[in-house]
Amino acid sequence: MTSEIDFVNRIFYSYEHYKEPSFSIRRFKHANILPLIERLKRSEVFSISKAGESVQGRSINLIKFGNGKAKVFLWSQMHGDESTATMAIFDMLNFISAYDGFNDFRKLLAESLTIYLMPMVNPDGAEAFERRNSLQIDLNRDAAAMQSPESKLLKETFDKIKADFGFNLHYQNILYSAGHTFNPATLSFLAPPVDNERTITNSRSNSMKLIGYLFEVLSNFIPGHIAKYKDDFEPRAFGDNFQREGTSIILIESGGWKDDPEKQFIRKLNYTALLAALKCIAERKYINLKTDVYENMPFNEEDLMDLIIRNVTYRNNGVEYKIDVGITRIETNSDNAKEFYYQSVIEDIGDLSTFFGYEDYDFEGMELLPGKTFPKKFNSLTDALKLNPHELYGQGFTNIIIDSGEENKSQKNFPFYIIKHEQSKSPALKIGEVANFILKLNDKTRHVIVNGFLKEP
Repeated sequence: MTSEIDFVNRIFYSYEHYKEPSFSIRRFKHANILPLIERLKRSEVFSISKAGESVQGRSINLIKFGNGKAKVFLWSQMHGDESTATMAIFDMLNFISAYDGFNDFRKLLAESLTIYLMPMVNPDGAEAFERRNSLQIDLNRDAAAMQSPESKLLKETFDKIKADFGFNLHYQNILYSAGHTFNPATLSFLAPPVDNERTITNSRSNSMKLIGYLFEVLSNFIPGHIAKYKDDFEPRAFGDNFQREGTSIILIESGGWKDDPEKQFIRKLNYTALLAALKCIAERKYINLKTDVYENMPFNEEDLMDLIIRNVTYRNNGVEYKIDVGITRIETNSDNAKEFYYQSVIEDIGDLSTFFGYEDYDFEGMELLPGKTFPKKFNSLTDALKLNPHELYGQGFTNIIIDSGEENKSQKNFPFYIIKHEQSKSPALKIGEVANFILKLNDKTRHVIVNGFLKEP
């Protein structure tokens, strides 16, 4: 295994040479990958074909490399807002088409494998940066009914290829932890079951072996941050159905990593995982591996929140209580799907000692007060921004009223939570409400939380 880890280290640490510069954010669209597809067409290394079209007529392309006996099929972004692996695929294609010290590895891939890649299976969903396609169908729950053209296309392509291995590339909620730990599940893997009994067929056994290999080599970079996706059988999912048809399927779910909102580090991990897996398949090393590493991997657990404040004092009807407050932030699309805003929610209140926050603070001794709404109404954001937020924070105000019809699209660094006049109501500490708080010590404002983001007064 030492030589394998050394090779994967070389792949990981040379990544910047092959990183596709077109992607710096995860909210890109079909139009952003078309020039990359055209560039690949000019290369002698790849064969490009148009596999079909989406509901709205956007092209779905199939890329082929190599002429080896073993066939591998990779597809990404069947959920339109799960773009991490699509970036990694184009990074990997840059690697494959390069000419340098990895040429022996490229030759191995070309002679041992025939690799097929279908990036962005759901281009209409990517356009709106939404999970579902333009018919509002979840493509990964359409493997049985085949109601969408994208689903039919994916199945037709799979049937033609008859791949030995398949990589189903997804994204999962960043609030999953790797087992009952405080570590985000940055990558999660699954060898999909073929039935409710989770029968281990030959194809599933090979999936398990390969995932165990990836767990070991990738743990060198993110120890304690790799988990196993819940393995309930889903008869409508493509991975489960393709596994049942004899292709060894590896599901990769990209999760969370602190301070990586655009998934650039997780993109690098995807790139590394895919190239490491292709090498293992090309050299047939998975055959002699065992399934026990996979079987002992921790499952995803839901033990994380975006922000937790601990040990704060809260007064209710004159009685003091010491509580923890957990907050999650929901990412919401704006009219332009390249942009988004957050809507915070109070997720839980009480003893949160078994949970961990990406931001986690002990505010022992501080009193929590729900933020108040400033009584004056404003006609626009421009007018409201003339306020001095620190003066208002000191008076306990976190919310402002804007009557212009502008929705609350508060970004992380916006000083106030915007509400409409008809939404104005008495502040409360309640699960499901927006997280707007003042934290006081000795009757002086020490911290402010606006729409789930901690600010200094």
